[in-house]
Amino acid sequence: MSRVRLDGRVVVLTGAGRGIGRQHALLLARLGARILVADAGTDLFGRGGDPGPAESVAEEISAAGGVGIAYTIDLSTEEGARGAIEAARARWGRIDAVVHNAGFTLGGRNFADDSLDRLDALLSINTRAAFALASQAWPIMLDQNYGRMVFTSSSALHGLPRSIAYSTAKASLVGLTRGLAAEGAAAGIKVNCVEPVGATRMAENLADSEFRTWFLDRMRSELVSPLVAVLASDLCPVSGELLVAGGGRYARTIFGETPGWISADPSPDSVLEHLPTITDDSHIEVITDGVKASAYHAELLGFEPTRPVTVIAGSTPADRTS
Repeated sequence: MSRVRLDGRVVVLTGAGRGIGRQHALLLARLGARILVADAGTDLFGRGGDPGPAESVAEEISAAGGVGIAYTIDLSTEEGARGAIEAARARWGRIDAVVHNAGFTLGGRNFADDSLDRLDALLSINTRAAFALASQAWPIMLDQNYGRMVFTSSSALHGLPRSIAYSTAKASLVGLTRGLAAEGAAAGIKVNCVEPVGATRMAENLADSEFRTWFLDRMRSELVSPLVAVLASDLCPVSGELLVAGGGRYARTIFGETPGWISADPSPDSVLEHLPTITDDSHIEVITDGVKASAYHAELLGFEPTRPVTVIAGSTPADRTS
């Protein structure tokens, strides 16, 4: 039997009606989880709705001896996202894990032709839905002194030409993941983010080519799910991580800072002169959250605390207290 189990755990899994989300739902259910299969059944542009995909996956889980129920309200609305948590708690009395996989693409477009409406649509299903799901589940997890959250970002978080709105939405999940991981650590809540690479409906839009053939064959959507199972389980050893999964490869995305250059009397000219030193990446300090970023900055500037340093929630580095 697998060491990674979710027996009796309650998982709210969004975007679970098709593709990668469906594979997550089937695997987590096989590992013993009770699954709220949340999917409004929209198209690739977030339009329309169809209860069929969510209901079909819930039925598939039940037919295999698992426990799953469908939830088909639009997660891009605050009411829909919060309602998913409430529906699971009403049914099973607790929330152990939230896996936010729901999303859609609005297709590529030059930035000069992009719009705030497109950005708002992408933020609604990515950032706002993730925030609403987390905020509704958070007090429940605090009371349990246990919880797991897994958000779905994308390699687009690094910046993707002709997909600026999409990149912006996916990058926003980095701050949400890192901040919640730091805040939830003392309460047994672990929060991580996955950057999946899979042959989903979006990938089928690739132009015919040797790459497309290879991609659809190699990047099977079920190859992402083992990582999600680990992150949603009791055995999850990490929090605040950004992890890549695709085609059988699993890796870590790192954000870091260089030591840089320090001056007590900088000028624009001196900053320009020292840009090679500022950008020298021969040594990188891995930054896992804003608290560590502030502490690293203070350390390089010579701050040596005599007592442990804390940072007031919502404060700036200048507001640091000990």
